[in-house]
Amino acid sequence: MQDVILVLDAEGRYLKIAPSGAPLLYQPPAEMLGRKIHDVLSSACADYFLNSIQQALLTKKTVKVEYSLSIGEQEVWFEANIASMDENTFVCVARDISERKQMEDQLRQQTENLAQTLQELRQTQAQMIQAEKMSSLGQLVAGVAHEINNPVNFIHGNLTYIEEYTQDLLRIIHHQQQSGNKLEFQALCEEIDLEYIQKDVPRILSSMKVGTQRIRQIVLSLRTFSRIDEAEFKAVDIHESIDSTLMVLQHRFQETTKLPAIQVIKDYGTLPLVECYGGELNQVFMNILANAIDALEEWTIENAQLRIDNFTSGLLTPTIAIRTSVIDAGWVKIAIANNGIGMSEQIQKQVFNPFFTNKPVGKGTGMGMFISYQIITETHRGKLECHSIPAVGTEFVITIPIQH
Repeated sequence: MQDVILVLDAEGRYLKIAPSGAPLLYQPPAEMLGRKIHDVLSSACADYFLNSIQQALLTKKTVKVEYSLSIGEQEVWFEANIASMDENTFVCVARDISERKQMEDQLRQQTENLAQTLQELRQTQAQMIQAEKMSSLGQLVAGVAHEINNPVNFIHGNLTYIEEYTQDLLRIIHHQQQSGNKLEFQALCEEIDLEYIQKDVPRILSSMKVGTQRIRQIVLSLRTFSRIDEAEFKAVDIHESIDSTLMVLQHRFQETTKLPAIQVIKDYGTLPLVECYGGELNQVFMNILANAIDALEEWTIENAQLRIDNFTSGLLTPTIAIRTSVIDAGWVKIAIANNGIGMSEQIQKQVFNPFFTNKPVGKGTGMGMFISYQIITETHRGKLECHSIPAVGTEFVITIPIQH
């Protein structure tokens, strides 16, 4: 037998020990028999055993204990079952569990290591998500700066004329008050070209009004895009979210040296309000639309001569098409397609993988579509699919439930 069987009395005195030749005995039986626990074991271990003995005698139930003893040069762990035999004696069956304890320690250490690794991964993921958000924020800021610049220039440029016209009008009023001479008044009117001022002032005020309305529209779109005050699931107008993202990216749709003006086709269906995280969904729209613009730019650069030859026919007009619809009554479908460079089947299989990008070094983080996929599939319990044909174009299809 590998187990050690001990019979002791209520005071903790060793009465019997079996088997007498067990290799795991703390001391030879001859040195233990007739002695009390406190004479053999350490004070703390002896107190622990004696309390367990009293508990077993009192409750008439088996008490299980775990303890360790220094045997030779190693620490040996035991698991013991203590049960009363009568009012004055009890039996203790002890088994070596050192191997199990060692495995438990190893598993505990592995668990701690895995927990630490998981924590580090979560921190890394949070940092990458933050980096991706900052990348999106950079595009947002660039777009807003560009869009606000024009209406501000309208207002600033017209303020000079308004100031001059106001001074001239004040001079006329002052002169008329002082002299009342009609000839001089007429000469002054001709000097400042009062007739032109009368026509131009309403135009300037109208231009300034358009400029301020444009700024207000941009600010509202920025607020809708950022969803600063929406940290929970809320009913959101999907079309309003898409339009706000398009507004933020408006500067990239305009004609540049690399890319002609991008045509945006919106085929909006009748959608109900959708319960979602508006800000996160806008981040998905931003990533997909920004990638579409990059694909159109790359396609245009690679096929510059072809574009020049066929641009007038409309064959290669850079186009982004956005379609929305309700499917299966409880789901909303948003499809965003472009007629850019397209992707091979191999790239399509990796497009949602973390760190994967086919953009030039320094331009793509490889996290935009990965984060978008997580937002749609995990946060919103939806689907994000990619369909692409090389040299034809790419379409991303978002499907999310209307209610959660």
